[in-house]
Amino acid sequence: MPVFDTRFRSCLRENRPLVGFFTGITSPALVEMAGYANFDFVIIDNEHGPAGIETTEHMIRAARSAGIVPLVRMSGANPQEILRTLDIGAAGVQVPQVNTREQAKLVVDAVKFPPMGNRGVAYSTRAGGYGFFGGLEHIQASNEHTVVITHIETVEAVNNLEAILTVKGIDVLFVGPSDLSVSMGYPGNPGHPEVQATIASCLKRIAAAGITPGVLITNKDEFHKYAALGARFMPIMATTVIIGAMKGLIAGTKETLGIK
Repeated sequence: MPVFDTRFRSCLRENRPLVGFFTGITSPALVEMAGYANFDFVIIDNEHGPAGIETTEHMIRAARSAGIVPLVRMSGANPQEILRTLDIGAAGVQVPQVNTREQAKLVVDAVKFPPMGNRGVAYSTRAGGYGFFGGLEHIQASNEHTVVITHIETVEAVNNLEAILTVKGIDVLFVGPSDLSVSMGYPGNPGHPEVQATIASCLKRIAAAGITPGVLITNKDEFHKYAALGARFMPIMATTVIIGAMKGLIAGTKETLGIK
C-alpha cells in the first residue's frame, strides 16, 4: 500500500468542514502534537517556512505516525519541486500564486502520472515504498489519492476563477485572505468589507463548481462564518495557536497575581 494517506480525498467528498494545522516551524514533534490534538490535516509551509527537503520528509513521517494527513505548501508552481515533495510521501501539495487556468493545469500535470499528467516515475522513492510496492499500484493509487490544492489570492486569480474552475484534477481551491487583501489595495486588512465580500463570493462559486472551497482561519468564529459560506478546508496557522495560548496564559497568570 502507498505510504501516503488514502483517506483525505474521501473526507473532502464527504463535504464536512475540516480543520488543519498550518506550520512553517520545522518541528516533527509539533506535527505529531497536531495529530494527537485531532486536527484533520497538517500543511507544512515551504513557501514562507525554512524547511528543506530532508526536514520536510521527517515532518511527513511524523504526520503519518500521529495519524494526521500531511500536505505541503510549495514555494510556487515548480514541477521539479512538486515531484520531489510527492516522492517523499506528501499526501498532496498546495501551490500559491496560481492566477490563470494555464498555471492551474501546470500544477495538475506535475502531480499526476501519465496519462493524467506528466509526473516523472520512480519506484525507489519513499512514496513508492522504496520498490516494495508494485509499480502499477503506485501509479494508480497516486493518481487517485494525491490531493491538488491551488490558491486564489490575487485580483487576477479572482478574475480568472471561472476558467480555473474548469481545470480537471483540482481538489481544493484555497482563498488566501492576506495576499488577496494586498492585491485588492487593502494591505494588512483582510477583514475589510470588500475583501470579505470577495472571499464570500469565491467560496460560493467554488462550491457551486463541485470543488472543495478552502480559506485560512484565525479563530473558531471565522471557522463557523466561512463554513456557513461553503468552506470545507480551513487551516489555522501554528503561530496563531501558539501565540494565542502564550498570551492567554501570561495575561491570566499575571492578572491572578496582580502583576501588570
